[in-house]
Amino acid sequence: MDDRTASVLRVLGVQAALVSAAIHLIEGLPRLFVYLPLLSVRDPRPYLFVPSALLLVALATLIVRGARHRRLYSLTAGVLLAYSAGYAWWHLTDHGGLVPSHEVANPVGEVLAHLASDPVALVAFAAQAVGVAAFLALFVADPDLPGNDGGDAGAGAAARAADAGGDEVGATGDE
Repeated sequence: MDDRTASVLRVLGVQAALVSAAIHLIEGLPRLFVYLPLLSVRDPRPYLFVPSALLLVALATLIVRGARHRRLYSLTAGVLLAYSAGYAWWHLTDHGGLVPSHEVANPVGEVLAHLASDPVALVAFAAQAVGVAAFLALFVADPDLPGNDGGDAGAGAAARAADAGGDEVGATGDE
């Protein structure tokens, strides 16, 4: 993967993560402000949505500020996948149970029917899919990661610095 493709994937991934985080904050904050003073855990989603959405914002910020780590990409993709799996689980268990409590002949059709009836959830689900794809591609082939592009962690940065007339970056990638 070249640097331009990696940059496009980072932008797509960060935008998708921020869209998903915004939707989860919009859905979670009002409910959290209602449930938290009552110490009610009847609906666990606000307690999960708000911290995980803030985590996504922090991870996206790190990526925008130049962090390039497999753990960062995998954690971001993992949170987005957890949202998608949680959405499916929530709707297959009649809105929050440990096991499905009703007969579901076609689980995929059931989830798709819920997505079709809720445009905000559809946007979030699509953003999560785009984000997961982008971050997994970066996890595998980001040229700025250690072990990629000849095994030198700073090879991409060193080449850009040399092209710009700057000092070379050491083998550790520290600038």
